Amino acid sequence: MDKYPVLKFDSLKHLQSEIKANDWEYSDKNHDKKWRYGKHFDTYDTHMQALNHGRTTPTLLAHYKKIRKLLESKVKVNNIKGMGMSCKRKRRFVDDGDEVDIDRYLTNSDTPWTITKRNKKAKRIVLAINFSLSADNNEASYAKVVSAGAFLADVLNKLGYAVEIIGTSSNGYSGRKDYESTCVAITFKESGRKLDVQRILSMGLSGLHRTLVFGIREKLWKYGSSMGYQQMMPKEIKEKLGISYVVQQSIVKDEKKMIDEFQRVITGLVEKKDARTMEWL
Repeated sequence: MDKYPVLKFDSLKHLQSEIKANDWEYSDKNHDKKWRYGKHFDTYDTHMQALNHGRTTPTLLAHYKKIRKLLESKVKVNNIKGMGMSCKRKRRFVDDGDEVDIDRYLTNSDTPWTITKRNKKAKRIVLAINFSLSADNNEASYAKVVSAGAFLADVLNKLGYAVEIIGTSSNGYSGRKDYESTCVAITFKESGRKLDVQRILSMGLSGLHRTLVFGIREKLWKYGSSMGYQQMMPKEIKEKLGISYVVQQSIVKDEKKMIDEFQRVITGLVEKKDARTMEWL
């Protein structure tokens, strides 16, 4: 038996179609909906609609703005922007392009997107955002994790890297089966696609983890939510998915640690250090 089983999906649509095709729907329908879905999209139907359209909540946006402001002031991202480019590129604001500028989006600008032209192929980086959190976490806890990941993705993109973003629900296992850890992974952004910050933030909608992933664990791997526990992603799973960096709660819970790790990652890229030594632990 594989002690570190991983199930990878190409998209949220792929995840949901496989759940339906394989009868992996979560059987427990009686969990408190506030615990499962939060207060903004508080039913299964509204939650799935929000996920499919890449919608966010006021809580998610508020935490993203807070973390972005904090990291920009402490890490001085603007001072190194452009210094670590893996390729030369030009950017301009347009009505449809490679990535969304969150400031322009929030002010309803007619040109919230930027378009990028590269002179050569960019170096690919696989960024994982691990949204697997324990039962005592709330909507704000999910928001902190995905907000830090969204900001890092935005900075890496601006530094000239081709960023692939995957959302992961990686957790330890404490039952009788011969598992050490399991992982459900979903591609939220391919390396050649534009960066949509709102869609990245949408993985913080807790029903993705507490309904869709729980169903896979129950039906495919035959264990309930009480047998899984929150842990740092093991190297075996990182290697299977080819992950360059992983953002998870162990960092974002501590403000100083988050700042230090962010500085280490960005500075290391600028100085062209070996990516294998530059992980968000």
